[in-house]
Amino acid sequence: MSYNTDYLRTAGKITVYTTLVGVLVFVAVFIFNLGAKEIHVVDAQSSATTTVTVLNIAPAWTIDAQEEIGSSTTTPTNAGDEIAWAAVGTDSNAEPYYLLVCSDNATPTANSGAAPECDPSATQWAVSTSTVSGTQARAATTTQDSWAEVNTWYAWICDDNAVSPRCNGTTTQGTGTTSSPFEVNHRPSFTLYSDDSPADPGSVVTFTATSSDTDVSGIQDSVRLFVCATAGFDTVTDDCTGDTLASTTLPGSTSGVATASYTVVIPTQDADFNAYGYIIDSHGFEASGGAQGTDATLTVNNVAPTVDSSSISVNGGTDMALTVEAGETTGFTLSFTSSDNNSCDAVGGGAADEITDYQLSLYRSGVSSTTCTPTGTYNANNCYPSAVATTTWDLACTASTTSCTGATDATMDWNCTFPLWYITDPTDGTATSTQYNTENWLAQVQAIDDDSATGTLSETDTGVEVNSFLAFALNTLSIPYGSLEPGQQNDPLVATTTITATGNVGLDKDVEGESMCTTYTSATECPNSASSTIPASEQRFSTTSSTYAAATALSSTTPQEVEINVPKSTATSSTATADAYWGIRIPVSITHAGDYTGENTFTAKVGESVDW
Repeated sequence: MSYNTDYLRTAGKITVYTTLVGVLVFVAVFIFNLGAKEIHVVDAQSSATTTVTVLNIAPAWTIDAQEEIGSSTTTPTNAGDEIAWAAVGTDSNAEPYYLLVCSDNATPTANSGAAPECDPSATQWAVSTSTVSGTQARAATTTQDSWAEVNTWYAWICDDNAVSPRCNGTTTQGTGTTSSPFEVNHRPSFTLYSDDSPADPGSVVTFTATSSDTDVSGIQDSVRLFVCATAGFDTVTDDCTGDTLASTTLPGSTSGVATASYTVVIPTQDADFNAYGYIIDSHGFEASGGAQGTDATLTVNNVAPTVDSSSISVNGGTDMALTVEAGETTGFTLSFTSSDNNSCDAVGGGAADEITDYQLSLYRSGVSSTTCTPTGTYNANNCYPSAVATTTWDLACTASTTSCTGATDATMDWNCTFPLWYITDPTDGTATSTQYNTENWLAQVQAIDDDSATGTLSETDTGVEVNSFLAFALNTLSIPYGSLEPGQQNDPLVATTTITATGNVGLDKDVEGESMCTTYTSATECPNSASSTIPASEQRFSTTSSTYAAATALSSTTPQEVEINVPKSTATSSTATADAYWGIRIPVSITHAGDYTGENTFTAKVGESVDW
């Protein structure tokens, strides 16, 4: 018996069925040949052709599948964002392959010339395009709000053989932070948004947002509220596109209620301001819902303006000196700075129109601020309130528009001018020379805004003095003694002189006189003549209509005080006065008859304060 063993070395992968058929054929031929040999000898040799179908081999993993960007508890993929997987497979037939990602490890279906499909029991997360063997395949999809927070995945690689496409029977699930499962971060739901304004500048406004977040993988997601001055939120920087008014502090709120506090800056105009609310979760994912991006409207109250007491300056800090007798001295000044936490500039208006008015009073300190208020009783001696008509007190105050630079400026300067009457109480001097030497003059001011809100009164930190103003008028320009013979005298005294106080002090006076003669002029004194000159000492004076003998003789060399005690004038419509009485004796030595004249000099002096 003989056979050709070369047929057994034919290469190729065969199925069990083909092998069995080959063995049976071999046995039959062997028996046939054996029998033939015993019966007869074969003269010729024949051959049989072998066939085999080599089946397709599935691609092999070269690099296991991994999440392209790790999607985990700490770094989930936001719903609506892409998640992708990458792997490298190598096909022994150099055929293209696909990367397929499914929700379970049930065997997928490979398709000829097309992408494979996950088992119907599984969710197909993603499948790549046809990829050249040995190069990286990428499968990607967009995550959905409807997907669970935690999602298991299994990766397969399959070829697209036209006859018998196959998938590698081994699945991979990645390693480390890029392994299964992937996590989907869902948007919080933002439902309610409000604030607790209106509020004053400088106070705290609390913004409150009600939202919910269903994600609990690892820990419950927290939420943060952002309050923006303008509409718009930057999803890259997770912050307002414009100014951020307030935001919830880290790590945020898990209670469903998030708050953010904002301190209203000083100054802020009294108006409504936009305050847009935005919610993000702890992974920076912006919320959905009707409240996202809505305006809570921050309302800022109007507040009354104030005046800094240190800014109030009466007459530039210098003493006030009266100069006009029996009238008003003008040109005194008062300045102050008003401040409004709503700014010096009103909404929608021109510059410096928030602080629109003022009230003030100027007074002697002993009168007190509670008595001499801006609406108090006018008294030209000691209290000048702004409420009186300018015909009574011509106070004029002007706001400096250049001192208010706009809505971010709180302050505005004011400059005033005013007059003082001649009877204004002096506060200089000593206890014996003036009544109020321990006092001074002060001012108090309050500002008023465009909504008629009136601030509190602020009093000058430092006062100034009103100086004593020694002024008088001699109402009698001549002292007529009448007609007398030598040796005769006025008894009682008959002539009077009237002194008027035209300043702000009480008066006494000093007097001295010249001899009298028929030739006297201011430039030519009387001659030393017993027969034609009446000596000054023959004139006598008194504060009462006394007898000649009881009166005081006039000196021609030494001023003599007359305690006339003219009181201080206290009314602008009338002046205080006092009289002195005069008389004369004609010496018996006078022999020259005629009209005698002379001149007496009156010098006013401040009277003792107790006599005012």
